[in-house]
Amino acid sequence: MLLQMKIYLITLVYLFGGLFILTFPPRNFVQSGPQNRHMRASSKELNFQRYLNNDMLLAACELLVKSNPDLIRMVPLPPCTENNRTLLSLELRSDKEITKPGIFVIGAINAMSWGAANAVIELAEKLLYDANYQTPFFNDYDWYLIPMGNPDGVEFTQKMQSKPSFDVKQWSRNVTARVTTRPSYWFKNTDTDISGQTNDTCMGTHINRNFAFHWQDDVHATPERCCPYYPGHKPFSSNEAQAIRKYVDRLGDNINLAIHLHSSFVHKKESILFPWRYSLRQPSNFHTLQEVGEYAARQSRLPDGRLYEVHQSSYDERVAGTFADYVTGVVGVDLAYIIKPYQQLYPNLTDYTALDEYVNRAISAVLGLVRGWRSSTKQNTLSFFGRDVEF
Repeated sequence: MLLQMKIYLITLVYLFGGLFILTFPPRNFVQSGPQNRHMRASSKELNFQRYLNNDMLLAACELLVKSNPDLIRMVPLPPCTENNRTLLSLELRSDKEITKPGIFVIGAINAMSWGAANAVIELAEKLLYDANYQTPFFNDYDWYLIPMGNPDGVEFTQKMQSKPSFDVKQWSRNVTARVTTRPSYWFKNTDTDISGQTNDTCMGTHINRNFAFHWQDDVHATPERCCPYYPGHKPFSSNEAQAIRKYVDRLGDNINLAIHLHSSFVHKKESILFPWRYSLRQPSNFHTLQEVGEYAARQSRLPDGRLYEVHQSSYDERVAGTFADYVTGVVGVDLAYIIKPYQQLYPNLTDYTALDEYVNRAISAVLGLVRGWRSSTKQNTLSFFGRDVEF
């Protein structure tokens, strides 16, 4: 008798719940849930078989916006780069009438992180078209995505992929060597603004050392212009860093979780890092950052069974003037991470297997961090008999 009463009670609860949903549907019902899945079941036109360059990225962004004008918009970020390319942001919002917690992702600030743009574009595609990502990831958050933070540098390095390697410092000084060789690695952009200096040989600024937060605190003197880690002659001397700063400053409190999608160029050393990068001093929310990162590492276990290494980024190396430190120390975003899946230096541009592996690892880690954040704040959870269940 008691069991029957429980069954009747549960049935009544579900019945009243269904009537309530039908009577008072969610405001964004037309753009979410089952209807969302039916409206956007697939995107066969976005099927990349190679690492994206700037022109391909622009075409992909335009196609996404054209196909989903009510859900996504493309925002140009001035100023243009020295080679007249424009950084682009994709803003994905399932409901424009309300502001939801914001997730900011930027890729390819480093010129060698070729796969990052592909990963960010594929993430946007999955959020829009894949039912497994729409709920909860798309419907519960606003997404701000910059696929390529260094278009000049990416284009520059991709065009040299087939040339033989040459020491990066010697290459920077040797104009003749540039014709037939490539630098052993190149992390900078390609700007030539040297603040009145007469050296016409060296070029480029390391964008991820060009942000105005403890700029150059990791060195005693400004590295020379030819140095592969040259941080610029002053903070925000690069147009790319200026464009990123203006955008994140404008978003401000709308960003709750910031992710810099980077690359590790050391085999089997993949990391999820967090500030501070300029100092060994721990941030005030160190334990939260560590716990969320470890949760993400468990959620995004690598194909060979390993976990991402999770720790404060300065434990590897002190690096000042970085985006992650700036977005935490100046913009005020409590949760900021650097994700570094493995990618070979100068990979084969059409090696789809390696590209697909990077993209899958990157997206898994990004969503792992989102899940870790949700878990730490008990977002979208109900407690049943003392046990938290996520929905």
